Amino acid sequence: MFLSAIFLLAFVCFSNTTGYAQTLQPLSSPTSYNWKSSADASNILLSQVTVLNQQMPGITEGTPLYDNTVRRIAYYKSILTEISKGNSVAQALELSLPAAATLGFEKEASYTPKIILKALHTETRVMLTN
Repeated sequence: MFLSAIFLLAFVCFSNTTGYAQTLQPLSSPTSYNWKSSADASNILLSQVTVLNQQMPGITEGTPLYDNTVRRIAYYKSILTEISKGNSVAQALELSLPAAATLGFEKEASYTPKIILKALHTETRVMLTN
């Protein structure tokens, strides 16, 4: 019994008491990425929107594929709008997340799960960095 108490006391004294929670924030700041220029990012996004718009007629409305395609189009168009307002590419990605979350402001703000928004943000960041 005494030995068990010593082990328990040692465990409590030397264990790590810091807890870590999952967050949706990037591990590094947006400025630490080598972003493409605003003109290059705009050209990439415009070509992506064109391709996605061409695919829309073949996708059944109401399916997850349809929603994800609309989400991407809304996000990319919103990024383009933010860039045209003078925001940096990094700022535009952050400011445009509500458009992606609501499928272009057509649904309620909580429509899209945060994990999907994080994945879309990461995918777009990779596309718009060197």
